[in-house]
Amino acid sequence: MVDDLLAKRRLDGLTRSEIESLLGPRDETRKWSEWHLVYYLGPERGSFGVDSEWLVVRFGHSERVEEYRIVRD
Repeated sequence: MVDDLLAKRRLDGLTRSEIESLLGPRDETRKWSEWHLVYYLGPERGSFGVDSEWLVVRFGHSERVEEYRIVRD
C-alpha cells in the first residue's frame, strides 16, 4: 500500500499536520530517533524477509517534509 501511495503522491513539502492527516499519528518507537515521524509498515516484503519495514519522515527548517524513505531494521 505504501508503494502505491508514494508512487501517486509526493510527500515533499507537506507539513506535519498534512502528513498526520494522510497517514495518522506516528508510531511510538525508539528506533530511527533521527527522524521526526516513523510509521511501522510490517514485515519486510520478499521470500526471505526477516526485518521490518518503516516509513521515516524528516522535516526541514521550514517545518515541511525535507526527506522521507522506507527503511529496514
